[in-house]
Amino acid sequence: MNVVFDTNVYISFILDLSHSAELLERGTTKYLSAVVLMELWAGAKTKPAERIVERLQKPYAGANRIITLRPSHYISIGQFLSGLSRRYAELRKKAGFVNDVQIAFTARHLGAVLLTEDEQHFEIIRER
Repeated sequence: MNVVFDTNVYISFILDLSHSAELLERGTTKYLSAVVLMELWAGAKTKPAERIVERLQKPYAGANRIITLRPSHYISIGQFLSGLSRRYAELRKKAGFVNDVQIAFTARHLGAVLLTEDEQHFEIIRER
């Protein structure tokens, strides 16, 4: 089974070892979305935090499992965002939501399960 973890899962793991079972589970193939990696680096404001992100990304990089999307995926993401109802007009403008859409498309591209703590954003994405 392929698995992609949202940024908030890694942050919780770093802070209090939440999601240890899922992150360390054997028998799954884990991938790191480049968008998640970007968000982790954006939040790494100290040298110790940078070292944590470096350690986290290393096994994914070594296994060639840091996933970027293709141009056709970005077209689909743009169409998805354009097609959201007016009810989500303000949400569409928020970088965090746009990043979550990219993460969801990454998981879908891989046929992977996506583990997140942000049910609200991903429920909106799932509805479409």
